[in-house]
Amino acid sequence: MAGSATKRFIKRHFPPLVSAVHFLRRLPLRSGTMEERFQRMIRMYVRQQLESLSGPGSTLEETRVIRAQIPILLANLDVKVLLDIPCGDFHWMKEVELKMDRYIGADVLADLIRANKEKFERTNRTFLRLDLTVDDLPEADLVFCRDCLVHLSFADIFRAFANIKRSGATYLLTTTFPSVGENLDILTGEWRRLNLEMDPFNLPAPLRLLNEECTIPLYSDKSLGLWRVSDLPDKDRPARTAGPIG
Repeated sequence: MAGSATKRFIKRHFPPLVSAVHFLRRLPLRSGTMEERFQRMIRMYVRQQLESLSGPGSTLEETRVIRAQIPILLANLDVKVLLDIPCGDFHWMKEVELKMDRYIGADVLADLIRANKEKFERTNRTFLRLDLTVDDLPEADLVFCRDCLVHLSFADIFRAFANIKRSGATYLLTTTFPSVGENLDILTGEWRRLNLEMDPFNLPAPLRLLNEECTIPLYSDKSLGLWRVSDLPDKDRPARTAGPIG
């Protein structure tokens, strides 16, 4: 199934996703802070009555594979402290059995963090309001960054990489689309697929690649890639970009 047939299939079977992508591609984003931009997404998801405030990719169905695989991967890596940024509304992660010393969930959205603290905080589970691109990150063995970089401009992605490197973490587990042949720049808050092995990031082949088995045929390559933080680029921003900069 390809081209217009694929688009018709998605529109018929996954209307919330179509509405979300349409919204994110057309939303005026040149004004407001990063938090304000992402807050607009939350309001849209509320109007659509989605299962999770973090969007259509955070349902229990869309996370069924990684909910099973992440604990195995973390155990194999001997991860004691996990930083999950952005943690969103913790909808699917609360179903994951994490056997470690400490889980730290962080997000730029203050309202989500307040709600998570009230409902989910425990002795070894804390939530912090943090901006991945600028705020000092807590020490962790692994930074888990799912469905985040796909919303950031090239410049903000490089700022996030630099910030993660400063944190001293050993590993980064983050979203990548290995089939993408060219990365396009966007305004932060919009969305597109990213292949982190392609220009301008040029990361080495991931140590592990977990295909999420996304139910949307167009996004069947959506995966979590595992990299050593030491392999992230050192520069704060790309030497050249394509398209608008956020």
